[in-house]
Amino acid sequence: MDYYNMMKILNEEIKNNEILIFTKKKCGYCDKSLNLLNSLNLKYKNIVLKGLVSSDKVETIEFILHTKTGQKTVPNIFIKGEHIGGCTELMELHNSKQLFVKLGYINCSYCNKLQCSEKICECLYTIKSTDEWGQEL
Repeated sequence: MDYYNMMKILNEEIKNNEILIFTKKKCGYCDKSLNLLNSLNLKYKNIVLKGLVSSDKVETIEFILHTKTGQKTVPNIFIKGEHIGGCTELMELHNSKQLFVKLGYINCSYCNKLQCSEKICECLYTIKSTDEWGQEL
């Protein structure tokens, strides 16, 4: 497979997955990132790059990722089509309470539970989509 076809496939994967993470086996930072996503019950697609870079295909994928993001390390994480970085950046998003915001979650105005940006919450009340001044969230 040539470079341009692999780039096209990679771009489609990034576009079609809310969370896309590129990892390698035996990578502590990759494990930490996956553990966080799992603990938050978030759906993601994990593409595992083989540990030894002896395959031309793996080298090409890593080269394409580096070309696209400027990042040479894994995990290499995309959220809603945007490259966010690696484990450190994912943890910072989570600790600053911005991870769910980036994923499009908002609080229900009645129960204050985080929900996907739908019109009605599980508690059957309208999800808050504006602040107290009427500005859209």
